[in-house]
Amino acid sequence: MFNKARYWFVLSLTLTLWLDAAAQAPTRESLAGPGPYQVAYYSNLPDVPEYGDATLYFPANKGETFGGVAIAPGFIELQENISWWGQHLASHGFAVLTLDTNSPRDNPALRAEALMAAVEIIRGENSRDGSPLRGKIDVARMAIMGHSMGGGGTLLAANAHSDQLKAAIPFTPWLPDADFSAVAVPTLVIAGEIDTIAAAADHAWPHFQTLPDNIPKMYLEIKGGNHFIANSVTDNARLAPNIDVHDLVGSMSVAWLKLFVNEEEAYRDLVFGEMPAADSERLSKLEMKSE
Repeated sequence: MFNKARYWFVLSLTLTLWLDAAAQAPTRESLAGPGPYQVAYYSNLPDVPEYGDATLYFPANKGETFGGVAIAPGFIELQENISWWGQHLASHGFAVLTLDTNSPRDNPALRAEALMAAVEIIRGENSRDGSPLRGKIDVARMAIMGHSMGGGGTLLAANAHSDQLKAAIPFTPWLPDADFSAVAVPTLVIAGEIDTIAAAADHAWPHFQTLPDNIPKMYLEIKGGNHFIANSVTDNARLAPNIDVHDLVGSMSVAWLKLFVNEEEAYRDLVFGEMPAADSERLSKLEMKSE
């Protein structure tokens, strides 16, 4: 017998769930600013020989487990120069470790070792007694990022340890005459058009070209962007961005991590779909390969 009340209840529930899902559909605007999660952080972490101090940011009110991202600063920089990434990515659902290298002059190879050690620290927080993140980390979902020499280190680490990673994002990377043909994870390279420290024509663009064609990859070059386009604003004017494009690089990086670390297909069109004119006008070069 047809139960009209039950039919309308199921229809109403289905419609409500559909509307809720539609309301939560990701947009570039929603990824450009703070995400839906409250951010907490701590620095009482196990010591490792590969790097110095570190801070671990995380989404405090996220019920499900979440993946991790390790981020290395550039030459003569500290983690304060990349701290906005910790806040931003954690607000969108990731555990994010920002680190100080043992020496601010550490070369990219040492920064690669630091990044992989940081990945292991994030994983370890899932099982360490007393860890605020005990039982909350998805240890299979890890990514690495880095600025300048930290970007070079990101590519070196991905080249040697892709089996331990889901994605890599070097921004304004520095490493001369490098070959990254062994990288096997989706890689987003962010560059600045007028970078005079790690000129895109000598670093980021050749790096991108050596990446294999059988992985998803993207080259995002910011028009008029200098070496510090993706860095935190600090009191040190030399290390501050000369233009504010955090909304663009931040939204694309979140979408990249959501798609390839979390494997959320809802973000694919935000990564590889047509870019709005307002964003594409801020780019001097965009190259991509989706698979």
